[in-house]
Amino acid sequence: MSTIREQLLGTWRLISYETVGIDGSAIQPMGRNAIGFIMYMADGYMSANLMVPGRSLFTGGAASTATQAELTAASAGYFGYAGQYEVDEAEHAVRHHIELALVPNLVGSTQFRRVAFEGARLILEGEPVLMAGRVAAPVITWERVEA
Repeated sequence: MSTIREQLLGTWRLISYETVGIDGSAIQPMGRNAIGFIMYMADGYMSANLMVPGRSLFTGGAASTATQAELTAASAGYFGYAGQYEVDEAEHAVRHHIELALVPNLVGSTQFRRVAFEGARLILEGEPVLMAGRVAAPVITWERVEA
């Protein structure tokens, strides 16, 4: 049987991103149609990017000429980070050590995710934290991208 680390390697496409409250209620913070990828590389680095599809284009065509309102709207519909990762086989978990992120507060932090595999799907579940005024855990489901 292969290790969790071996099973993680590669590219995964977002199926769903939910936050599950301590009362069991689920919310899709980026809507039901969010898209994204998470990639785990053999060299120990990972990258996760999620986006709300259909975001408005910048009227000037580039970030350097975008208005503050356009930049705010664009960042509200996007989430991403990257850095090194480590797998804890005994805990069935992965830790993402964030080196760069859209959200500055995440840089230097470690995101803990429990790992489960269901067929071609990967489910990452985080610890409950305060999000948008409620205590909830992220539950993110991915499907392996076949080359």
